[in-house]
Amino acid sequence: MTRRGSRKAALATVAAAAALTMTSLYLDASADSAAAQTSAQGPLPLPTLPSPSLSVSLPPVKPPPVIPSAIKPPTVKSPTAPSNAVPSARPTPPAATPTNSGPPQVSVPAVPSSGGPIVSPGSAAAIIDADPTADLYPQPPVDPAVTPQARQVAALTDIQHRIQYLNNILTRTRADLTRVQRDPDPVLQLLTALTTGVAPASDPDSAATLATVDSVDAVDTATGRAAALSGAITSGQTELARRQREETRLRQEIERRARLATAIPQPAGNPASYRGGRLSSPLSGRLTSRFGTRFDPYYHVWQLHAGIDLAAATGTPILAAAGGRVTRAGWYGGYGNYTCIDHGRADGQRLSTCYGHQSKLLVSPGQQVRAGQVIGRVGSTGASTGPHLHFEVRLGGRPVDPLPWI
Repeated sequence: MTRRGSRKAALATVAAAAALTMTSLYLDASADSAAAQTSAQGPLPLPTLPSPSLSVSLPPVKPPPVIPSAIKPPTVKSPTAPSNAVPSARPTPPAATPTNSGPPQVSVPAVPSSGGPIVSPGSAAAIIDADPTADLYPQPPVDPAVTPQARQVAALTDIQHRIQYLNNILTRTRADLTRVQRDPDPVLQLLTALTTGVAPASDPDSAATLATVDSVDAVDTATGRAAALSGAITSGQTELARRQREETRLRQEIERRARLATAIPQPAGNPASYRGGRLSSPLSGRLTSRFGTRFDPYYHVWQLHAGIDLAAATGTPILAAAGGRVTRAGWYGGYGNYTCIDHGRADGQRLSTCYGHQSKLLVSPGQQVRAGQVIGRVGSTGASTGPHLHFEVRLGGRPVDPLPWI
């Protein structure tokens, strides 16, 4: 009974499978037939949609009227016929038109004229910066250098101003070098590290420092500027030494001629005039400053010291070094109360002596004085740091060393 049931179940299963297969074959055949029919008939037509019949009409836009402005034609000047004159080689600069606008112009203080107020110490540096050869003390008029002796003295004065110029330039350059050396310089720090073996502190600018060392613009660094300034100082010192040797040679020649002039008496004319021989000392005092270029103690810049300084107490009598005629007695800028006496001619030139910083003047211009006469009192007027006599000897108005004369 059990075997019969199993056979029936198997037969039922086979029958069901056969029915399912037949159904699948039928469905595939129907699908193929429908596809073939559709392909033969073509695609199904789409319904036609009505087009919109809405029409929009816009009102006409009238552009605004454009009224052209009147254009004034430019005025054309007729060209001027060229003249036959030959143009100058140097163009004429346009005339300056003064205006009231713009920043004020900074001007360098001018050196006061003779007889005016002294130059203030605060403005001395600006004057020397603009002209390192400037005289902060007034200088008397000079005679034309027409003789060999006069040309020699004039050459000495020119060289001394050149020495003054070099000293002022060197002072300023050394100050610039000091400021540059105080500024931190990464190149200098790196060079120091490379030479000493001490590694520099690590920072994000290390790469920039290396790039600066390799750059052609290293001269713009503090190290480059320091090297340039050092070179300028070396060159200036060489030129200064050469000028000083030239000054020494001229002074020795002028002093030799001065000794000859003081040894040969001149013809006796005016009893108050210089008749040869050495000049008398104007007072008995200690020599505190010699003739020549020096760093001025009042203005703190280099100046030509046109005489010698003799220390003495205020009120000490000042004696005329020789007989002669007073050509100047009064206030004279940085020299304060100043007296000059004309003694006649020596070595073919006009010989005069001058006395500065007096507290009191005892003579007047045009007055005749004798040798040894009291002409004033020691003081500290003008650009002075203490009581003393500033004593000068001048040939043709140009200063020479007084020591060979007294």
